[in-house]
Amino acid sequence: MSSWLGAHTSEADLLAVRTGLAEPLAQLRADTGRECPGRTATIIEARMAQMIAGEGGLEPFGELDPGEQVVVALAEQFMLDAHGVDGAQMARLGEHFSPAEQIAIMFQLAFTDGFTKLRRVMGLPVTTTTTTTTTTTVVAPSPPSSSQPSSSRSSSSQPSSKGDL
Repeated sequence: MSSWLGAHTSEADLLAVRTGLAEPLAQLRADTGRECPGRTATIIEARMAQMIAGEGGLEPFGELDPGEQVVVALAEQFMLDAHGVDGAQMARLGEHFSPAEQIAIMFQLAFTDGFTKLRRVMGLPVTTTTTTTTTTTVVAPSPPSSSQPSSSRSSSSQPSSKGDL
């Protein structure tokens, strides 16, 4: 798949154009995901990708425990309207997770929301989520070609690596 920027087909390709961003962002995102309890980071990524693409479900995860169900509801609200996340939702999150885990979950929501939307706008695969039993790639529809901006600038820098962060 090619984005409206041309040959850039992955998040890593795009970040390689902005040298110095790829490594620190990858490290920050990896650290944030590791801090999330259990499989909540993977569930957040899967649900947000499904919402953008308008397809898929959480069946590959099997039955979600009550804490994971709260995380899914929070992820949905966060993506649709972060201003709608209220004290009651945060209290439900607190019933299942420690303050440190809640912060990690919120950081994961912010990173996933932002990068999922960025990939969608750039015409890239929305995300790839891997669970212990399934790998799911969700691809969002490409933006309309009539909205492609033209640019007189070109970059001669070549990506140093391929693949999503």
